[in-house]
Amino acid sequence: MPDLHQHTLPNGLTLLLEPDPDAQTIAAGYFVNTGSREETPQDMGASHFIEHLLFKGSDELSARELNERLDDLGGHANAFTSEEATVYHAATLPEHTPELLHTLTELMRPALRDTDIHTERGVILEEIAMYADQPSVRVTDQLRADYWGDHPLGQPILGTTDTVTTLSPDTLRAHHQARYGAQRVTLAVTGQFDPHQLTTWAQQHLKDWPGGTPTPHPDTRPPAWPDHTHTLTDPDLTRVHLAATSPGLSAHHPLREAAHILADLIGGENGALYWTLIDTGTCDSADLAHLEYHACGTFEGGFTSDPDRAPHALATYRQVLRDAHTLITPQSVRRAARKLAVSTLLRAETPQGRLFTLGMEYLATGRTLSTDDLVKRYENVTVEQVQEVLRLCPMDRLTVVALGPISAL
Repeated sequence: MPDLHQHTLPNGLTLLLEPDPDAQTIAAGYFVNTGSREETPQDMGASHFIEHLLFKGSDELSARELNERLDDLGGHANAFTSEEATVYHAATLPEHTPELLHTLTELMRPALRDTDIHTERGVILEEIAMYADQPSVRVTDQLRADYWGDHPLGQPILGTTDTVTTLSPDTLRAHHQARYGAQRVTLAVTGQFDPHQLTTWAQQHLKDWPGGTPTPHPDTRPPAWPDHTHTLTDPDLTRVHLAATSPGLSAHHPLREAAHILADLIGGENGALYWTLIDTGTCDSADLAHLEYHACGTFEGGFTSDPDRAPHALATYRQVLRDAHTLITPQSVRRAARKLAVSTLLRAETPQGRLFTLGMEYLATGRTLSTDDLVKRYENVTVEQVQEVLRLCPMDRLTVVALGPISAL
């Protein structure tokens, strides 16, 4: 089993190093403890905007040079922004480790030029317009806005056309300076490398990383959680896209693995929703997942169906959730736990897959769990724990949003 090394530099930047001498690649990522949850209604989209701007080059490298160097690593470099994290990552062959570390680190030191901000604003506005044409995105955005109300978790990660248009260069620079300080940054590295050499490199090359500001305490207000079915009528669509949510557990909750097992029993690939809605031909998709955040979580899912079948599909969906207690048996819990444990093992088979699990788990919980630890946490879930999740998170009250060629549902 690979050894896990954790170090904190004097400036507060964290190193998570998990070397594997049998791996054929190395993966590295900067995990930044900031995301859309930290934004005000006026600066929605700032975190995602900054993610784009980091690829526009630094004082040392132009955008073209930076991206050519990322391509030279093997074409496995990317980034993403979520509600509570922004991540920049890349993978390459072990012999290219110096280039990997230098290029990723240069990526984290953007020039943030006015001209680049102006150009990228147009790119992001096009991205917002593109997603606005996707029914699944539209219905999910509206669902989260309804469920969370004025809570920051109800805000779209990309922001809106209005907020992105009005974000000034000074505002974006201020956000980057405050939120990308060393105290919020974790460099995670997995795969084939020498941890002692990498620690020495970090001590030399990351010691001058600015401090920034500490991560603020997250907003812990309860969600609005309206018990309604909100219908968005769009006569240009041919299908009904429905999304539904109810409260779940936080990333820190001791029953988080049991919550994932419950969600799999209901809305996984072989869950109850599959057999009642998809296998019967009522819907072409139906699911439920457990989403975790700091201090809160949700069970979120939905379905797509023919408009004529939508009322019956929603009634069936609700009934499956009301009857969820009947799904919790020793055999079903064992099967779901094994499925989730195997998925964890499959992700860990590549350095890049393990990188995301390691880095995101640390940002969410502050824990550095080995793959074996994560597998055991699923294997040790009991029937009673899954039943307790259902007791804590009853699913008889849903916030529902439907989008399609219907006037009501």
